[in-house]
Amino acid sequence: MLIRRLARDEIENIWEIDRSEIIGKVYYLRDGRLTLEVEPYDMRGWPQGEAKLYMPFLYDCFDRGGTFYGAFEGLEMVGAVVLESKFIGRKKDQLQLKFLHVGNEYRKMGLGRALFEKAVDKARELSAKRLYISATPSENTVGFYLHLGCELTKEIDQELYALEPKDIHLEYRIA
Repeated sequence: MLIRRLARDEIENIWEIDRSEIIGKVYYLRDGRLTLEVEPYDMRGWPQGEAKLYMPFLYDCFDRGGTFYGAFEGLEMVGAVVLESKFIGRKKDQLQLKFLHVGNEYRKMGLGRALFEKAVDKARELSAKRLYISATPSENTVGFYLHLGCELTKEIDQELYALEPKDIHLEYRIA
């Protein structure tokens, strides 16, 4: 498995990653605590129109100096992570983990952790103190981040919250 920086003209290949997943439970933040509730979904790939909607945001991030890594099995992109370059937070010491997806067949093999660590290393290089993560509330996604040491953020970014109010907003302290 090869993980490497992506060129701008490779960004559109992110949408070829097999995002499919059977989701049984999702997290909600209630009274400052995570609660897990049965809420089944059959995610078959990317939602209609998502690529067209998000490509301008990804290109903008890249053009601002964001960092994009892709994981490849041969020529096929099977995972990707995107680290925003714009500092956020009250102290302007956080960078957003904008995107992290691993293809269905490649989950639970350490690839997600490897991509996450690439983003953490780059954030550390840029002197960030924390990563801000707006995570899809599925049990697997939130569980993945919690397992890596992420925790509920104490400082919600209102702009990101407005974009994804159902997401679980987490942070990761960079040592």
